[in-house]
Formats: sequence, structure tokens, C-alpha cells
Amino acid sequence: MILKKIICLSLFLFLFGLFLGGAQTSRSDHGNYDLLPIPTQMEKEKGYFKLNGPILVRIAQPELKPLAEILVTYVNRIAGADLKLTDHSESKAKILLGINENLNENSHTIKVGRKIEIEGQTYEAVSNAVASLVQLVQSTKTGGAIPRVSISDSPKSNFRSVMLDLARFWHPTETIKETIDLLWLYKIKYLSLHLTDNKRFTFPLEKFPKVNKTHSDGSREFYTKEELRDLVEYAKNRGVTIIPEIEVPGHSGILWSTYPEVFGSVDEQTKEAKPLYVVNMAKESTYTALNGIIKEVAEVFYTSPYIHIGGDEVYLENLKKTPEYKDYTLRHNLQEAANGDANELFCHFINRVNGMVKAIGKKTIIWEGFHGTGSKYVTVDKDITIIVWNTTYNHPQNLLDNGYKIINSTWVPWYMVGAMNFAPEIKKAYDWSPTKWSHWQDAIEDIEVNGDEGILGGQISFWEQNHFKVIPVLRKRVPVLATHLWSGSINTSYDSFLKTLENTDQLYSRLFNPVKIEVSGLAHEEDQRFTDKIAIAFNSMEEVEFKWNFSNSWSLPNMGKAKPYHGPIDIANGGILTVQAFTTSGSPIGHPQQEYYQKIVPAYSYKVYGPISKEVGMSVPDFSKLKLVREGITGFMTNDRLDKINGELFAKVARDGHIDTRFYGLYNPYAVELNGQIYVPGNEDYTLRLTTDDGFANIYIDDTLVAKGSETNKTPQDFNVALSEGKHNLRIEYYYRKIQNQLNIKYKTDKMDGFLPFEKLVTPLKN
Repeated sequence: MILKKIICLSLFLFLFGLFLGGAQTSRSDHGNYDLLPIPTQMEKEKGYFKLNGPILVRIAQPELKPLAEILVTYVNRIAGADLKLTDHSESKAKILLGINENLNENSHTIKVGRKIEIEGQTYEAVSNAVASLVQLVQSTKTGGAIPRVSISDSPKSNFRSVMLDLARFWHPTETIKETIDLLWLYKIKYLSLHLTDNKRFTFPLEKFPKVNKTHSDGSREFYTKEELRDLVEYAKNRGVTIIPEIEVPGHSGILWSTYPEVFGSVDEQTKEAKPLYVVNMAKESTYTALNGIIKEVAEVFYTSPYIHIGGDEVYLENLKKTPEYKDYTLRHNLQEAANGDANELFCHFINRVNGMVKAIGKKTIIWEGFHGTGSKYVTVDKDITIIVWNTTYNHPQNLLDNGYKIINSTWVPWYMVGAMNFAPEIKKAYDWSPTKWSHWQDAIEDIEVNGDEGILGGQISFWEQNHFKVIPVLRKRVPVLATHLWSGSINTSYDSFLKTLENTDQLYSRLFNPVKIEVSGLAHEEDQRFTDKIAIAFNSMEEVEFKWNFSNSWSLPNMGKAKPYHGPIDIANGGILTVQAFTTSGSPIGHPQQEYYQKIVPAYSYKVYGPISKEVGMSVPDFSKLKLVREGITGFMTNDRLDKINGELFAKVARDGHIDTRFYGLYNPYAVELNGQIYVPGNEDYTLRLTTDDGFANIYIDDTLVAKGSETNKTPQDFNVALSEGKHNLRIEYYYRKIQNQLNIKYKTDKMDGFLPFEKLVTPLKN
């Protein structure tokens, strides 16, 4: 009898628990639904909305038609469903989309029952809801289904952004559109475009067309206004807003060097531009021209509430030597500037340009570039939003204490530098919070501010990247940023988060990279290297046709005119594969996918260790204490491989003596061990010249340490070693410490006039 009462009581408590909380999930428990970001509030109900047979979709406002078309397209593709958009207000629609301005700011609701009802406070909010609904779609053998749920959701941080650097390397518009699709899926609100820098001005200026470069083959280094407007509309249709950045007063060499009479200063003797390294902030014509540029940019990027005007890394010394400097500073009562402190003129410039931005109804964003609150007599306007990245120009706590609104784009984990192979690992992103800043330089201490009031959000800043690096780097980092900023924190375990991320990433592939590339013959499954030949086959979860191109160039081909795929492709030489899926009627699906396959003559077996913590310090770490992340074989350096490496860099690596220490999908800092053999033709004394740039290296011959690279900044070190004739075992340990991967080894003997690449002594690795 007692046992029976205990069982009944236990059953009652279990059912009561389900009644109280079992049907509702929070950010920390979203059941088995793969949603990123995790909704604020979600109640699960029994059953599913079945995606069987024709299903009509109706919109309450005509402006929602682009979103409804996106919903129809993606649900039909994922689930093989038959959704159709209807124009009839009294139709028997089962899926309803509408804007409800009475909802809380930026919020949306999703109700999945016998019908699906989506409401958002704005178009953008409805777009966020559509992204969540698409993530909820489950593909089944009977046609697909959506679990019955009720979701009420809104973001904690309104400024959720990713920046692309279009001014260092050319990016096709296709890459920018794919980035927009990625941001839509994870509810990132802004795409910031760094449109200008020292070498390139990618916005087409009507009054200053010489800054827009065109090559002899007709290729452009700038976008047309039609292309930019198309990007703006593409983003707008997906609830994403593009923020334009015109970088001044620094990073503006193309302005002051091309039009020195307007933006710079002309040398009276040579009639050439003086090297100011900033636009001439003491020249009235600079302000008149910038005012026109800002209006021209704002007209194209009309959806953006912001104009980003730059403001970082400003060099002021040469400005003081211009003939206009003294007169301008006195006329504007800039006392400190007139006496030689040009920082005051810089602060005056920021405020004056801010006035131009506000005059056209926009708000100003700048990089953290001024100190304190400005100068003694000129305070930088408090209505300017500041992106804090380096923390050495201005401390985020100082800015918050003085009433500025800021955005967190800390070096680690949100700065990506393609040219330096720098992309902090996902675990560091998972451990971040909007109140934390961490620098790549060990000497600069981590910062955590007192609370998040005044922090509008965060931004991934992707610098100096080639177009083919954009999606591979961002697709698993954007969801982490999105989750932090939407939810305020990530309240699931790292392993659980990764599992959800893996599932949403698979959905991303289905929608935007639907071609599964299968390769046989690679030297290692995680690398893109091969020694003889490879066979490439394409597959997809859908009935599609494939078109492909293989060349030695990363230039994105016209895929509509590419080769049709009829079966596995045999590849005997290295190059770049481009492939895209098409419907049977010829419409493209998703975006082109590109992969680089490198043919090698094997030189070393390798082991890569990482990630490396700050505590490692200024020497090669103890490899036995590091985690092995990959191993395989790598090859001799070739001219083609050097061209590919230097094509991604500004600080080019030396052609003679460079050792290949880059690995597919791995980003610094890491450590690598190379093992091979050398052949010495005779008994002789050798000098090894070792250059490690921003890293350290040890060279072992027959397990004896013969060279220890400890210098940075491309400082070569020479080491003498006596070697006997014959084969010797070689081991190289290289710690790629920071943001410049360059390991260079040369050799010479007393009988040689100069140094030769060390790899001339290395023998091919036997399989």
C-alpha cells in the first residue's frame, strides 16, 4: 500500500512538473530544435504542421512579398514541399505573414499549429521570423514537417554586424550576396562595407572619377552604382542593411595622391602630391568635396541609418607642414593645433564631418582613433558611435564613462585578417562576451568593462581578405556572434552549441552551397593536396544539374557558360575548381563554390599543434604539451604555390627559401613540426640562414639542434654546422606566433658565392 502511494505521488509530481515547465523552453534549453540564435521564449506543443500537398502563403502587406518568396523557395527546396504565394486576401492560406506595429520593438512571433502565423514589428523582424521558421523545417520521407511551437523573440543587442574589406582585394558581387544570405540566416542586422583605402576607391565618384581604376583588359577596381544599388536591394529584401564606409582622414592615399589640389597638398617644385598620409584637414576644399561624397554615398545606400567615416590610424605630422595649416587652425580658433598639436584639428575634423552626416539624416560611425574625449578645447561629439577594436587609442571604459555609445570589435575573437591568416578559433568566440576585449599582442592586457550599458553590440571585422576566404572563415563564426548578441550570452555547453551549429551549417549548405564535392586521391582527407591525380565528383540532396570550371585563377567565371557535368572529373594538375548547381530549367541554385587543389612533390610529413595560448611566450613551445590537430604530408615550395600565397598577402614572402607552413582551414597561432631527410653531397661546413619573421623555429639534423630562430621582424640569423656526406634526418619545429607566417631557410658552403634555398638539400619523401 505504501509503495503504491509512493508510485502515485511520483507520477503526480512528474506530471505536475511537465505542466509547469515541460512545454516551455528557454535560451538554455531548446529541446532538439536546431535554432541559432536560440529564441528568447519558445513553447513546444504536440504534433507537426505537415508540408504535404499544395499550401498557400499569404501576406498582409504587399512589401512582404520578397520575404514570402524567400520562404516559399527555401521550404520547398528543403522539404520537397509545394508552397505557393497567393494574392487573394480571402484565400485558404495556411501560412500567413504580417507586420504588426503594436508588437514590442524589433520583436516577432511565430505560431505553428493548424496554420502558421508569423508577425513582426517591422519588415526586418518578419525577416528574422522567416529565418527561424526555415531553420525549423524538418525533412521527412513523407514530404517534410514543422514542429508545432509558439515563439516570441527579439534581440538583446540591436547592432549586430559583419564588415567586409572590399578596398584591399577585389570581391565579385556574388560573394557579397552570399555573405548577405549568411547574415540573413543568423539574423545579423548589418553588413558594413569598407569601400575605400589607400590603394582603391570602390565607390564610383562622379566628380572625382580618376580614383576609380580600370585596367587595360577592361576589368574594374570599383563597382557601378547599379551594382551597389542591386546589393542594397538584395540585402533589404532579406532584412539586412548595408552600412557604407568611406575611410578618412587616414587610409585615404588614393584621394590625396590623385587629387592633391582638392584633398592634399601640391609640391610647388615637382607639381606632385606631397606625402601627407591623410586628407588635408586644413583645406576648405577637402570639406566641400567630402560633403559631396557623403551625399553621393548616402543616396545609393539609402537604407542605412549610418555612414562610417573611418577615423583610425591617423598620421598627423606632415599635415602641419602644409601652407594652409596655420591659417585654418587660427580661423577656427584651434589654439592647440595652431601651436603644433594637430590632434585638435583631427577632433575638429571628426565633428565637422559628423555635421555633414547628420545634415542628411544619418548617424556617424568611426573607429576608435582619438584619445580621451578629444582635445583640451574640442570634445568629439557624443552622438558619434565608436567601434572599439584596438583599445590602445581609447579605453572602452573611458568612452562609456564619458557617455559615448560603442561597438565591440575586439581583435580576439572578432578581427579576421585574411592576408595574415588570422582568424581566432571558434572556442574563443564562444567564450567571449560583449563586455570583453582581448588583443593579439600578448603585452596588451585583456579588458572587461563594468556592464554592457552603452554597448550597442558587436562586429566581426574581416580585413585584407580575398573573396574566396570570406565564406569559409565566416560561416561558423557568424552564428557565434549572432547568438551572443541576440541572446546576451550562450547558455548551452560548448559541445551542445557545436552540435547545433553543425546542423544549422548543414542547412546553410543545402540552401546556398548545395553541391557536395567528393574527391578521391588526396594525400590527406583534411587537406587539398595530392601527389598524382585526383577524381572529383559532384552530388546534391536535390535533383540538380552541375556546371564546373577548372583553372589556375581565382577569378569567378560565368557559371552559366561553364562546362556541364556528366561524371567524375580527373585532375592531374593543381588549380581552382568552381562549381555551381542549376535547376533543370537552367536557374542557378545557391552560389558558386570554389576549392584550390595543390599538386605536390612530397617533402615532409607534418604535424600541426594548437591552439596556442598567450602563456607560451617568446620561444618555440614544448610540442609534447600541445594538442595535435592535424597530420599529413606537405610538399616542396613551387613558383605556382608561391604565387598563390603571395596573391593573398600584402607583405609578400621571399621567393627563395620559403617553406610552406600553411594548411587548409587552419589559422594562426599554431605550431607545426616538419619531418623529412636531407642529402649532403660531401663533408663540408654549412651556414644555415634562418628567418622566422613573426615566429620562432628550431632546426634539428639527426636529432641535434643546429639552428634556433629567435629573431622577429624578418631579421635573419646565421648558424654554422659541419655535415658529413650522405642522408640525414631533418626535423623543423616552427611556432607561427602572430600574424605573419613566414619561415625562410637558406644554406651555403664556403665554396658558394651566395645562399640557395634549403629545400635543394631536402630529398623527396617516400610514400
